[in-house]
Amino acid sequence: MQVQLIDHVAMLPLYLAAGAAVLALFAGRFAKACMMSGLGASAVAALWVSGGEDRATFAVGEWHSYVADDAAMGAAALFAGLSVLVAAVSGRQSGEYWFLLAVSAAGGITLAGARDLITLIVALETLTVPLYVLVTKPGRDGAEAGVTFLIASIASSATALMGAAFLYAAAGTVHLEGLAAGLADAAPGFVAAGAALLLGGLAFKLAAAPLHAWAPLVLERAPLAVATYLASASKLGGAVAIVWVVYFGLATDAGASTGIVVAALSVASIVVGNLGALVQRRTVPLLAWSGIAHAGYTLAPLAIVATTAGRGDTAAAASAALTYAVFFVLLEAGAFAALTAVRESGEGGPITELTGLWRSAPLPASVFLFAVIGLAGLPPALAGTFAKVAVLEVLASSAVWLAAIVAAGSILGLAYYLPLARTVLLGRGPATAKGRSAIAVAAIGLALLAVTLAPQLVLDFTAISH
Repeated sequence: MQVQLIDHVAMLPLYLAAGAAVLALFAGRFAKACMMSGLGASAVAALWVSGGEDRATFAVGEWHSYVADDAAMGAAALFAGLSVLVAAVSGRQSGEYWFLLAVSAAGGITLAGARDLITLIVALETLTVPLYVLVTKPGRDGAEAGVTFLIASIASSATALMGAAFLYAAAGTVHLEGLAAGLADAAPGFVAAGAALLLGGLAFKLAAAPLHAWAPLVLERAPLAVATYLASASKLGGAVAIVWVVYFGLATDAGASTGIVVAALSVASIVVGNLGALVQRRTVPLLAWSGIAHAGYTLAPLAIVATTAGRGDTAAAASAALTYAVFFVLLEAGAFAALTAVRESGEGGPITELTGLWRSAPLPASVFLFAVIGLAGLPPALAGTFAKVAVLEVLASSAVWLAAIVAAGSILGLAYYLPLARTVLLGRGPATAKGRSAIAVAAIGLALLAVTLAPQLVLDFTAISH
């Protein structure tokens, strides 16, 4: 019997995250500290692994189920870091809360290195399943949010599994690089159906239209700390899954059908997200609807694989999509973390409650402003500007029409982001909570400042290649 060799160094970040979850389950009053320490160590380990040669494990011939290259380990470190941020703004919770959060983070770290459909879908479900419990809080609204998220997630998972089954039947393998070689002789209609079902199911995690309806309701009714996780780490999971599947598995021989599906998801998300955000009068739903539009911007570069010219430059397209996703989730994490720090109840509220926040809570107000301006793509928060430039640069050479839609959507976004920023800056509103989670808010603020001043940090680790 031949046994697969396991590269334990490549798996080190995942071991540490899983260990953090086990410790959190049994550590009692020290659960939070154990969970944050373990995930912090996991992030450091991921960065350390990325500093050496690329590693891979669980091999079947030349294909591997888990790869620890720069992009994968950078994403793993980001999953762990975002989870630590969420833990820091969560306040006092039971030991089960920290266990579930650590398990979800471990799923994200597994997803970052996944290179076959089974590992990828199982990792994505491990990331998602703990959230069924975390989004549910006492009361009718909390129960509705939990049930909505559960039903929508199960439907999307079933859809993705059906698509994966179609592609396996067509290619004879579940390895992503095997799909690239095995789909050449398969029936085009069968491949197109598999790609559409798989990408449609994965798009739920990114809250891309038309699988977006859960996001505004769940983010508003979940505890704000959990909403922070949903808006950042969970969406990063959806983006990573789609980028890996498109680039490593479908771009070569299923490029045309894949590009059409991704382009449809992108355009629908940009249109629906922006129009939904324009009519919002509550902060969290506005951010949720605008996040749907940003999901469209994330997907847009991948649509170039539908064009003959773009299919030869899929590495640049995948890198641009991952770059945008990283900048976007960092900005979303900053906005939600700042909201969590100034809301006593841990819930969202009307935009007018933020009136004059600059005077009553300068630190969270500064971070919130920086994040909102960055989401709008304006200076001085150049993180958002760099993200949009990366996307438009790819689209300009292969899909000018889609570049025009992205640009128009970005301009439309100013109509709701700028009034939100003005509300925070002007007026003298009611007193708000101050001093809560100050270290965590300052940390995400410094992270946003770092990627604005040194965007090459993000651009380097999101550069994807075989």
